[in-house]
Amino acid sequence: MNTALSPSPGPLALSLAAGLSLLAAAIASSLLAVLGGSVGCSGRAAQPAPAARADTIPPAYLRLYRMAGARFDVPWTVLAAIGAVETDHGRSPAPGVRSGLNAFGCCAGPMQFNLTDGAPSTWQRYGTDGDHDGRADPYSSTDAIATAGRYLRALLDTNHNELEQAILGYNHSPAYVADVLARARGYADRAPGQLVESGVASSISAACAAEAAGMPGGPVDLRAGHRLTAPRAYRPLPTWALAGSGSSVLIDARLYDDVTWIAHYYRLRVTAAREAGHNTHGDGTAVDLVPAGGVTQQVWDASAGRLARDLGWTPGCGGSGTRPTCPLVAAIQFVGYDGYPDHGSPRTCNSPCPAHLHVSWTSPCYGSRSLAAPCQSVTAFGPPRSL
Repeated sequence: MNTALSPSPGPLALSLAAGLSLLAAAIASSLLAVLGGSVGCSGRAAQPAPAARADTIPPAYLRLYRMAGARFDVPWTVLAAIGAVETDHGRSPAPGVRSGLNAFGCCAGPMQFNLTDGAPSTWQRYGTDGDHDGRADPYSSTDAIATAGRYLRALLDTNHNELEQAILGYNHSPAYVADVLARARGYADRAPGQLVESGVASSISAACAAEAAGMPGGPVDLRAGHRLTAPRAYRPLPTWALAGSGSSVLIDARLYDDVTWIAHYYRLRVTAAREAGHNTHGDGTAVDLVPAGGVTQQVWDASAGRLARDLGWTPGCGGSGTRPTCPLVAAIQFVGYDGYPDHGSPRTCNSPCPAHLHVSWTSPCYGSRSLAAPCQSVTAFGPPRSL
């Protein structure tokens, strides 16, 4: 489009003429429907936006996106997608793109940096002289794209390299995240290089990439397991994987990929991970999970119930939850679900028992109730199945 698409005037709000507000609301509503209420992976149904091809980017802009991506170690495809959503790579005739401020009276230039949210403003904090002419100009494509690369790098650093959260920091709208990631995937599919071209770690996991390409299967082999000894550290889970906003929720860093993949692939959200006073949770090798999509028994059976069965739980072994009664996969030490006291779906776990699925990974430290250092080893799921 030749207009900006942001549904909110965030730190880098889009430039929208007042007369286009109804159109913008319709677009935002459509994108939120695609997103399905979840930021993670921009939603299962999100597809590359129309004309999300590298050959639709003006050659000068494409070169600048690639240069900024390499300079700041961020995905050039994401910078390009931001530029597309914000101002159609500087081609939008809306106010604030070439001069002045946008319709919200805050943002300017092809990458729509906020000039008024200070002091110092976002532009004052991150403005970069990309063309080395002695000044940082938000209306200069060279300066603006270099600044966007610098700002995205800072957002990634702040958000533990979680790409979705970094984009959400750029503009506080889940619909915006969905649109940017869909366009970025389109550029990656239709141009040399990958979405994560510069080595930046992202929570767009192999599962997301596989689903975006319509590929079957998942990114891990649940039947196999491999023992990990490093890094012995804790890592916060991304906010999209949590049932509530709350404070930082930590997991053993070696299990981070397993937990985030489960949350995405099975449509689940984490209610508890490492915490004191919670049996087997003290060393960060256990999580409690609930469905992301609702509270009906049908939703539970399709999400938590499906995962429990895939991990080796059966109704007949529910009272134990451990081997050898349950034929659990190698990476899992305990599954607490239907049949285990104070655990399970609404079918078996009603008030005051909070319905949830408990999963503990295999480790020599299993059973820790008080906060403990990371265990000397854990067993994670096997390598990719089909990608």
